[in-house]
Amino acid sequence: MTRCGYLLADEFLIGKAKKSIDYVLKHADSDGYLGPKHLKEAKLCYRWPHAIFFRALMAYYSATNDRRVLKALTKHYLSKSSEHCNDRDICNIEIMLWVYGKTGEQRLLNEARRAYDKYNQRCAKDDTTMANMLSSKRATEHGVTYNEIAKLGAILYMYTGKKKYLAATENAYRKIDRYHMLIDGVCSSSEHLRGKDPLDSHETCDIADYTWSVGYLLLATGRAEYADKIERACFNAAPGAVTEDFKALQYFSCPNQVIADKSSNHNLYERGNASMSYRPNPYTECCPGEVHRIMPNFAARMWLKDGPDCIVASLYGPSQITAKLGGQKVTIIEQTDYPFSERLDFEIHTKRTASFTLGLRIPGWCRKAEVSVNGQQRPGKLKAGSFIKIRRNFRNNDLISLILPMAVKMSRWPDGGVALERGPLVYALEIKEDRQIDKGDPKSSRKFPAWNMYPASRWNYALDVDRHNLKEIEVVRRPVGANPWSIESAPIQLRIPARRVRNWQIVRKKQIASETIPVGVRKLSGNFAFTPALPETGTLAKRLSKKTEMISLIPYGCTNLRVTIFPKCRLSSLARRRNV
Repeated sequence: MTRCGYLLADEFLIGKAKKSIDYVLKHADSDGYLGPKHLKEAKLCYRWPHAIFFRALMAYYSATNDRRVLKALTKHYLSKSSEHCNDRDICNIEIMLWVYGKTGEQRLLNEARRAYDKYNQRCAKDDTTMANMLSSKRATEHGVTYNEIAKLGAILYMYTGKKKYLAATENAYRKIDRYHMLIDGVCSSSEHLRGKDPLDSHETCDIADYTWSVGYLLLATGRAEYADKIERACFNAAPGAVTEDFKALQYFSCPNQVIADKSSNHNLYERGNASMSYRPNPYTECCPGEVHRIMPNFAARMWLKDGPDCIVASLYGPSQITAKLGGQKVTIIEQTDYPFSERLDFEIHTKRTASFTLGLRIPGWCRKAEVSVNGQQRPGKLKAGSFIKIRRNFRNNDLISLILPMAVKMSRWPDGGVALERGPLVYALEIKEDRQIDKGDPKSSRKFPAWNMYPASRWNYALDVDRHNLKEIEVVRRPVGANPWSIESAPIQLRIPARRVRNWQIVRKKQIASETIPVGVRKLSGNFAFTPALPETGTLAKRLSKKTEMISLIPYGCTNLRVTIFPKCRLSSLARRRNV
């Protein structure tokens, strides 16, 4: 709320957030402790809520420079009312180090390092200790916990320069990519880290936590790959987990989900409940709260400084920023329809000539990027996955243009699955929806309805295209409207040949096994309907229709029901029968 309010200059949001902030700052204990008494009394834990609330104080200070924040947080952490070293309590060192960076108070740095060392000793079996992050061991930790704690090494590196801290965090996220990264850009977490199968899902909470955490790796390393990761998650997973009006969300969101109703959760954890349906609160309060962090976090890291006279466009989208560069105020306006467009224009506005550096990111997926200054193309090849620096004496109305050609790419996934990507966007089958309001949901209302969604068009297709020859795919562009994430107004379509797969259908069961914590696995009875796994590759050829159809794929974020990971026809192009 705080970050969003200040980014939008929205006085209502600012006032609403500031009421809580002021109350906490005015009601510190005599020793400096901030927060509820019952959390103070539990001295060994539970201090994770403090780290969450104090992020709002960080955002508030960054907008206002209110010195009360630094004084209050310094006194709170030096009160030693907690060890801050048990489980997610350790997340408080994120705040300690931020305050240290603003104040230079050495005792805060010492306290952060002491807490981190003690966490590594006390919680030695956890996947997020330095030893385990540096190892090749596959993590199985709770997804939110992993993202909250694994980032801390990168933050410690930023304030100490100790490379061992950064190495641990970087390896932790390499293991995420290797074992758990889903196609929409966020790690599986249902609730623990699972895998990369087409039916693996993630909590909506993890979209916020993953992008926030990877943002620290971007700040610590200056490497473009981490900005690429943030964009992929925010342009795919984030809009894919909410309805286009932002009034309903999923607790678990999945690349393949052809049904989303009150009992369609196909994950082992709480299988058969409403977690995968779109509702104002599909399971519990964490995701309805966290979903609001995602885009404010994205916007806050769109523009970064790299020294006193270097400003970097790290995440792309329509935006405007004013900063002191070259000894004066400079305004940069970014005009673009990215990620639906390949062109980005940066207009420079300054009263007089200003000498500074403008950094631009060349995404790792882009092989033929071009940049021009006032219509004149800069010579030389631009390296994919890097930042380029344009140093010059900028004049008023200078125009820097960046062209990022987007090529269609086919990626491979478990169970013989394939998927299509283009630039930063992932594409999924356009499935018509039969939406029905679940009147039995006590949290459903006229303004914020709880939805049961069922497919109203065919979805059981295999892609009939070769990975090495994607020329048969037609890219259809449409104007970018007021809500580009709506299924009705998706700005890009991919038209691709496909074949229907016989007997690939929704799985219906009367009895299921469901896991819950801490009860364990239990048996449930009822009428359950689940998204099916991909057809077995050994039987696929016999189940394919002889008729080839042209189907439409649209950006993942425009879909609620979707197939993103498809089976692939295994017939050669010569043997295919065309009957479009």
